[in-house]
Amino acid sequence: MANRTGNRDLGGGVNRDLNRNVNRTTNRNVNRDINRNWNRTVNVNSLNVSPGWARAGWGVARPWNYGWYGGWATPTWGWWGARAAAWGIGTLATAAIINNAVDNAISNNVSYIAVPDSNYQLLYGTVSPSGSSSVSFAVTADGNTYQLSADCNAGTINGQQPSNASEAELLNAACQVAFGST
Repeated sequence: MANRTGNRDLGGGVNRDLNRNVNRTTNRNVNRDINRNWNRTVNVNSLNVSPGWARAGWGVARPWNYGWYGGWATPTWGWWGARAAAWGIGTLATAAIINNAVDNAISNNVSYIAVPDSNYQLLYGTVSPSGSSSVSFAVTADGNTYQLSADCNAGTINGQQPSNASEAELLNAACQVAFGST
């Protein structure tokens, strides 16, 4: 009888501890790239990921004003200096890197680009400016697709400053596709 109780306690305790540790680790790692204010998931099949401008020569095919974004050594966003230093980065991906990624994606019939130094995939064909500095776009992260907006002048995503370097790179990539020189 004592042996049976000992086995039950040992087995249950080991399984409980193992499950608790696995769940704690899993919960910490799931959705690590998702900002909590990214609350609008979308079905990628309902998005137009290949609009008419998303073709070879896409920079001049964009049906809106372009060319003003970037061209600086460091972004002009007020939050950039201190946050970039805290994140351990000095610069964001250059226009050439992002433009080449879009060119390659178009050549290979791929609907997204990998956002540099992040786990995000920007669906470049969903980039749609509204006004002269705002843009909406879709991004895939951790298996979900989110519809976001950004203000390229203010340096915000969904009305908030980026909370990490990956979000800053996403903001930069979306703004470059929308308003950058090609």
